[in-house]
Amino acid sequence: MQTRLLTVALLTCALTAHAQTYPLPNLPQGWTGSAEIAQCTNGTCAGAGKIQLNTGKHAATFPVEFPEFDAPTTQGAALPYSPVEIDDFNFDGKDDIAVLRGHHGPYGSDTYDIYLQTTTGNWAKSRAITELTDNYMGLPETDAKRKLLIVHGKSGAAIHYTAHYRPTAYGVRLMYSRTDTNDGCGKNKDGVKIEEKARLGNGKWRNSDRCLTSKQYEDLLEREIAQDNAKAQAK
Repeated sequence: MQTRLLTVALLTCALTAHAQTYPLPNLPQGWTGSAEIAQCTNGTCAGAGKIQLNTGKHAATFPVEFPEFDAPTTQGAALPYSPVEIDDFNFDGKDDIAVLRGHHGPYGSDTYDIYLQTTTGNWAKSRAITELTDNYMGLPETDAKRKLLIVHGKSGAAIHYTAHYRPTAYGVRLMYSRTDTNDGCGKNKDGVKIEEKARLGNGKWRNSDRCLTSKQYEDLLEREIAQDNAKAQAK
């Protein structure tokens, strides 16, 4: 009897769980793409899948890991979000691809596999840039003017850090790092210590430390946010 019940349960799961394919939103002009999720059950999809992209000249398939999401109910509807980001991650003028690999970064942040476009138009995985998404939180920001990948992270509530990396033919090179520790400094019990390291043109490092009051630190963050917003609008 138990064997029959188990067989019925397995058959029921097999009938309700199915693969589903959706078109990808927000691709560059001329590109087409789709996402296939292996397991969709009762209107919910999650787990392993694959991304198929076609630029018109080249086609490629990439593995992807989907977080749980509600499946679109409209025929032909795209995903509610895109597991793919297109950007120039090594600043060579070509479109590169970031494919969501899961949430394995610090504090469950998104992790991505980064594929750089080659001279032939195909893509090759960049281990160095991929590892940035493992060690920091989310996808690197691209600063095309300075040719920098900007990453952020934190350790608990008190420590926040950022770093700037420059892509090279051999990987990435650290150019700048900053750690903000909100745990008091100097005579300020509520002070914030800022430690910075910057690589100079001769390859040597310049180090600097500052101790700000909480008000000075809030003002600094407001200025930096305003600068970031201005850069985003200028793109």
